[in-house]
Amino acid sequence: MTENIKQTVLAFDTSGLTGAAGVMADGKVISSAFSNSGLTHSKTLLPAIEKVLYEAQTDMKNIDKIALTVGPGSFTGVKIGVSTAKGLAFVRNLPCIAVSSMAALAFGAKGFDGIICPVSDARRGMFYNALFLSEKSGISRLCEDRQIDAKELISELLTYSENSKSILIIGDGADIFEKKCEEAALSTIRAAQNVSFIHAEGIFEAVNAGFYEEKTAGELTAVYLRPPQAERERLERLAAEQKQTEKENN
Repeated sequence: MTENIKQTVLAFDTSGLTGAAGVMADGKVISSAFSNSGLTHSKTLLPAIEKVLYEAQTDMKNIDKIALTVGPGSFTGVKIGVSTAKGLAFVRNLPCIAVSSMAALAFGAKGFDGIICPVSDARRGMFYNALFLSEKSGISRLCEDRQIDAKELISELLTYSENSKSILIIGDGADIFEKKCEEAALSTIRAAQNVSFIHAEGIFEAVNAGFYEEKTAGELTAVYLRPPQAERERLERLAAEQKQTEKENN
């Protein structure tokens, strides 16, 4: 655990279906905005940043650091967030605070006693996930961010359930994953809407607990865990062409 960052920090999230932004000063959140409008982050992020800066009665000249979720999550969303952070940071030579989207989700559910299981739909039967143990003493990681299929994740969670640990499912993949848990007779708790998605408060809680990496704008990169769809399709096409060539040569 680390002490609260005694500076003014702008934070935002674009890693999933929803968007969030906020300003923290001396370890306290002083403005926060959340969007679940269905609009793309390219349309909502900058207006959200302007909104929270206005409500915090400050501007970019007074921002000391920029915190953001860098994935895993939506390829396009994460790319928009990282590109925006780089643009804002380069102009003023600001440090960037890279936060895992899984950690931001987990810290948004701070206070829960048991296993926090963030899940984001990675498509093709896979989920982005990490597991966290939440206790009175705080939140700790049980594994690194990963891409995992439902069957493997449920098998892992059953072990915790058998040891009398409550399991909280959060994230934009919760609806899909919860149904698979029901089919496997795994008892879970579904988070309320206000903690099931990333809010600025979750990002700042993760930052204040030391769950971040500080980078320069040049060092800041997105965390994808798998190639983007276009790259996957290209590799699949090349593999199919290679297979066809081998077949023709035999």
